[in-house]
Amino acid sequence: MMWAVALTGGLLCGTSAQAAEPYLTAALGDVVVKLVEVEPKVTQVVVDDKTIFEDRESTQVSFVNAYTVQGRWMALLQTETGAKDCPARFRILDLGAPKPSVSLPFGSCSDAAQVTTSETALTVSMPVPSSKETAAWTYQGGRIARSR
Repeated sequence: MMWAVALTGGLLCGTSAQAAEPYLTAALGDVVVKLVEVEPKVTQVVVDDKTIFEDRESTQVSFVNAYTVQGRWMALLQTETGAKDCPARFRILDLGAPKPSVSLPFGSCSDAAQVTTSETALTVSMPVPSSKETAAWTYQGGRIARSR
């Protein structure tokens, strides 16, 4: 099930002497999620002012959408790698666990993700480049696994 999310975006500006400003802020249920670029190729995922993940490999991390599964808020994050052979990967931000967490990266390198939810899982499907196949990953019980 997809829900409305309050998002604000802004340009990152400032110098190294100033604290980095979030380039995205989203209110998901009772929590506030921020994406903050602290320096080039270093993006922090911040939940209620606590950094829960720091990406040091991607050129950009973006918020795709938010979903609920069993009353738990989850967000799909897209990481852009900058590589020609694999420009995009994804991660799930799980806000429903006792401690918010970010999944391992997954994806077929396509940026054309389609999301479905069931009562217990969130599934992300996308085409496999250079093929007519579709690959899928399912996030359930705090784990991501390839399901197709």
